[in-house]
Amino acid sequence: MVSALRKIRKKLLEQNRAQRYILYAIGEILLVVIGILIALQINTWNKEKQNKAHEIVTLKNLKADLEIQKELIKEQIDYELAVIAQVDSAKNYVSDEANKAVLNRLFRELAARHTFKANRATFNNMISGGSINLVRNEELQNDVIRYFQRLDYVESVVNNNNLYMMDSNFGLFVANNGLGLEVDDNNEIISTKIFDSREKATVFAQLNYRLASSSSIKDINKILLEVTNKLIKDIDDYIN
Repeated sequence: MVSALRKIRKKLLEQNRAQRYILYAIGEILLVVIGILIALQINTWNKEKQNKAHEIVTLKNLKADLEIQKELIKEQIDYELAVIAQVDSAKNYVSDEANKAVLNRLFRELAARHTFKANRATFNNMISGGSINLVRNEELQNDVIRYFQRLDYVESVVNNNNLYMMDSNFGLFVANNGLGLEVDDNNEIISTKIFDSREKATVFAQLNYRLASSSSIKDINKILLEVTNKLIKDIDDYIN
């Protein structure tokens, strides 16, 4: 085709038909421009198709991470509920007749804590690789970003709670024998130890402190669980 166009152009020049040649040249330029525009449009379509496929894969990976996160949140809630129940049991042993060795065991178990786990692998890749911008639905994109901001907040609250409320307070109280329990010649805890009113007040205060710690973590995780379920549903609705 190029050879034929060159022949036509040469013939027009030989015949000195300048006006026709100019029209022909304009036509040739238009054909080139149209070809370029078509090529660009095809390239744009291919790029959009690739982005759409990448968006779907990314959101499916994100949803899989959220499903795992949901189970981790449930695990955290279950742990805190178990602690709350154990605190209630421990309170029954803060009496003159109760076995103080059992109370000591309960306190040592309550000194343990559960580390919050955040599963953000896909989201971190979305941010570092810029694929967060592939989520074309602006509202969904903002919801994803806000969700992981909330996740960071919950992780920070739980970690600080473990560090200051547990390790530096309740755990230290237990480690330093804050219960004031004594042992016999066989290094066994004297179960008949009697608490006076001041000791009882101290023990109850520590148990209520431990209760408040788990209750607060349970509450923020319940809210996070609701938000997680909603985001999973929103992603499902968008993909489908």
